[in-house]
Amino acid sequence: MKLKILLSLFLLASVVLHAQDDKALEKKVKEISKGACECIAKIDIYLEEEEKNEEIKSCIMAGIMEDQVNNTLLKQLQQIKDTLEKTKDLKKIDSLNIGGGDKNITIIVDENYDEIEEYLLRNCTAIKQLLMTSDTKHKNSLSDKEKALEYYNEGIKYYKAGEFENAVVAYRKAVKKDKKFAFAWDNLGICYRKLGNYKQAIKAYKKSLKLDPKGRVPLMNLPIAQEFLKEYDNAIESYEKFSKIYPDDPEAYYGVGRIYILKKDYENALDNVMKAYKMYVELNSPYNKDAQQLITALYIEMKKNDQLDAFNKIAKKHNIDINIKE
Repeated sequence: MKLKILLSLFLLASVVLHAQDDKALEKKVKEISKGACECIAKIDIYLEEEEKNEEIKSCIMAGIMEDQVNNTLLKQLQQIKDTLEKTKDLKKIDSLNIGGGDKNITIIVDENYDEIEEYLLRNCTAIKQLLMTSDTKHKNSLSDKEKALEYYNEGIKYYKAGEFENAVVAYRKAVKKDKKFAFAWDNLGICYRKLGNYKQAIKAYKKSLKLDPKGRVPLMNLPIAQEFLKEYDNAIESYEKFSKIYPDDPEAYYGVGRIYILKKDYENALDNVMKAYKMYVELNSPYNKDAQQLITALYIEMKKNDQLDAFNKIAKKHNIDINIKE
């Protein structure tokens, strides 16, 4: 199947709702996103990636539908209020016939879906945690030591509250009680990264990988910490290891693409980002929007460098049609 991408070259102008300046729409998107984010926070992090993406989609759709139903009911209630205010003698009324009240409510299930999905990716902590901290359980993933689990759960509470220093203390206590507790090492690494302590984050991820070489979380997060330290070649190598173990996971290709952009190797960057984009679409992942934005950025850079022939060749290789909207 050939995929089509519309590259709007003004996409990068704004971080949130960059394609919308309408304040009313922005307010609506924020309101729907609030409920959708609360719904997403309840999704089981141990679901398979495709299942998680479906659950995320359901949360967004439910928010859209609830908003439309509420708006319709509010309009009907306002019609009733207006009718009553115009009626001189309410005691003589047996019934009221309000225009439109007997009609079916029409729900547009995907109205503003893209804007809401993108707003959530930027602003909903729950969706970030869901997509970044999930992992498959292996032999050393969890601990059978009660005290270690107690500290681990304490760390999760602190992490969700954004108290990363306290979370570090709790996770360190967990791994002290059980040095083979891989998930605790994972979360310790994530908290160190949040605090900007990238060297300690790398140490924690490597500890986890010694215990479980197939741990998705450390494999995915190790190159991110290496990127922050500008260890670009190490980061690419780490992403390639991730890709060998999880060949169907687009995060590796997306990550490698980002690193190649930093290295100004735009052809390799585009090749990897387009791979990631196609996989995100197949998984119904909201991160296909981020991949589209990177493709837009790469188009701009490659145009500046007279590399549009290479851009089009790579797009053709991946069977992607590019339409440009300047």
